[in-house]
Amino acid sequence: MVNRATADLGVFIVWCNLGIRLVLEPWITPSMFENKPEWVIDEWTYGEYMRNQNDTMGEIQNHWNTWFQYTELKDIAAVGLNTIRIQIGFWSIVPLQNGEPFLVGAYDYLKLAVTWAQQLNLKVMIDLHGAPGGQNGWDNSGIRSTREWFYNDTNIARTLQVIQTLTSEFTKDEYGSTVVAIEVLNEPFPYNANEVNILKGFYQAAYANVRASARGKRVTVALDQAYQGLQIWEGFMQEPDFHDVAMDTHIYSMFDLNLLSMGYNANLDWYCGQVDYLRASNNIHWTIVGEFTPANTDCAFWLNGRERGARYDNTLSTSQALQFPGDCSAKTGADPSKFSADYVEYLAKSFEVQTWVYEQAKPPPFPKNREDDLSTCRLPS
Repeated sequence: MVNRATADLGVFIVWCNLGIRLVLEPWITPSMFENKPEWVIDEWTYGEYMRNQNDTMGEIQNHWNTWFQYTELKDIAAVGLNTIRIQIGFWSIVPLQNGEPFLVGAYDYLKLAVTWAQQLNLKVMIDLHGAPGGQNGWDNSGIRSTREWFYNDTNIARTLQVIQTLTSEFTKDEYGSTVVAIEVLNEPFPYNANEVNILKGFYQAAYANVRASARGKRVTVALDQAYQGLQIWEGFMQEPDFHDVAMDTHIYSMFDLNLLSMGYNANLDWYCGQVDYLRASNNIHWTIVGEFTPANTDCAFWLNGRERGARYDNTLSTSQALQFPGDCSAKTGADPSKFSADYVEYLAKSFEVQTWVYEQAKPPPFPKNREDDLSTCRLPS
């Protein structure tokens, strides 16, 4: 997933997510789940299952060793990208408790990836992707259908310990200034105002931990907007009391039934409509579009979780039905030659439009002749 985003430390960045090398998600690594019982749905249950196998660590160590390698980082640098976002789960950083079944060992691979990045003059954002107890109930947190982070002080304290450990490690002189940002929690999902306040308290505490542990080095603290919209954060953690704070928002259109029902041009117009939204946020905090995709459907295999279908073709039982469902076989799969010409054209336009839109959340000066040039978002009728 390639992202053009806003600035870190005042320098425009163009980055790439290292798709879940160190956190397992069934839709990204289906081969790690396909040959296992159906109850193995996330990294928690993967660990439960593998702990009872003869070669507990063999498969996941092979994944860590082969999923992403130095040559691929070299290719990233060669095409002009300058920053990588690396996901990690709490279980790789702090000791396990109360029978947590996660398999431990990914932290060493994070250190290796940062070392490789330093050698290639790439910068790194480290993203805490999974917190104790689960911060959103999805498999990307490490544990699906569990969301116990918000009301457990131990969970929050352990998460803060993770932030302190990450900051202390990656501000060591041996890494130079390779790690420029730490995203303190990926996609937390508060359900009510009280949970938003709990999250705000955590964000402030995590910020303090980074500042106390950073050895005086400049590290941006990235905050996920947590499905609240960027506007509610405009009065939060501002200068002069807080500095080097960035907001991260992930823009996907395929999880909303109204957006999912749109035609190609209407969908692209919706992306174009995000320009003012992003610029307004960026006037307060540096604003990052940390994840996006050219695709406009949720058809990717197991995208909504193992053994779950898609909204697009009405096979996802946990969603309301679309009035006019589509055909997922024409929108995803390992053989893109089966895609229609108009869908391929849409994907190209979608990438171009979205990257242009997301470039609008950045500090001035804008690229020459682009500040007021909305031609990218003027689509053919």
